[in-house]
Amino acid sequence: MIHWNAPEWSLPWPPVVVGFLLLAVAPLVLFGFGVWGTLLPRGLILLSPVLIAGTLGTGLGIRCEWWELRRVIDEGTVVISEAHQNLLAVVGGTLLTFAGVAELGMSPIVAASLVGIIVAIVIQRVAVPVYCGAFVGMTSPELFGSYWYATLAALLAGLLFTVAHPVFHGVGGKLGTTAFVGVLMVLVPTAGSFQSGPIPSQRVLLPVVGFAALGAISTFTVHTRSAADPVLASGLVGAVGGLLLPVFVNASGELLAAAVYSASFAGMTDPKRIPNEWWIGTTGIGVGLVVVYTTPFVGGSGGKLGTIAFGSCLGIHGILRTLNIFHLSRRGYQPPKEETT
Repeated sequence: MIHWNAPEWSLPWPPVVVGFLLLAVAPLVLFGFGVWGTLLPRGLILLSPVLIAGTLGTGLGIRCEWWELRRVIDEGTVVISEAHQNLLAVVGGTLLTFAGVAELGMSPIVAASLVGIIVAIVIQRVAVPVYCGAFVGMTSPELFGSYWYATLAALLAGLLFTVAHPVFHGVGGKLGTTAFVGVLMVLVPTAGSFQSGPIPSQRVLLPVVGFAALGAISTFTVHTRSAADPVLASGLVGAVGGLLLPVFVNASGELLAAAVYSASFAGMTDPKRIPNEWWIGTTGIGVGLVVVYTTPFVGGSGGKLGTIAFGSCLGIHGILRTLNIFHLSRRGYQPPKEETT
């Protein structure tokens, strides 16, 4: 049972485990779709091993996070402050972004970026849940069909935001993955079909990967080397990419903007997870590849770009953490038992 003692929830561990599993499965599914995409007629089969390795790396990162989940379980109960406020913030971010897309004709990237920028400046204390809701609101109006479906997805994402609060701290893309799961819970039973597009031409692959790396590095640099928080940094990078690239790069501009925005979520990562611009740029390269090769799958779903970033960040973090443990063990350090089992 979840006890609501406003403004706090006393949360036992079973819902946290459910939240962990929902967030863990989503990037594995998308990376699996990315591998599939490399095998399609316009795919590049030489990249299949790269994306398979990325999928395995994501699994490694999830395994590392399982240790944190075990710590939460050992503690027994988690107290979460302002849960009701966060739930309302997720719904508010969803409706604002969805209205920008459905009523004002804005691109989902620009609408979500502007919501993130505004809330990070005006009401910073709720910027994180509002930005999570903005990713729900990026879902195509053709898929949601009405504000009721958007609100339902926002409520589901808001609940997941709460129960998954203790895990995956500081991993870029967690907010988008939370939104993606909430969106799919509504769309899978109700939507006739998702949007789909062909695998992009191979000649745009390098520009997409390059812009994604730049988007990740730019966001990471802004939020680690200035007063801007991660939400503001991502919103600024997303807005610049979403406004300029479709205008100046013509046919591939929207794809480049999507890659930049997706990579900006990787750039939101805490430096304790991924330490510097070099590794964040590597994460951005992975983001770009998966953005390209998941084009035919679950299109129009809010949070998809964030889930791609989440998987890439988990992969790099898992690799770095494993290498660090291996290095320390060679110097005689014995890691805690839970990190070796």
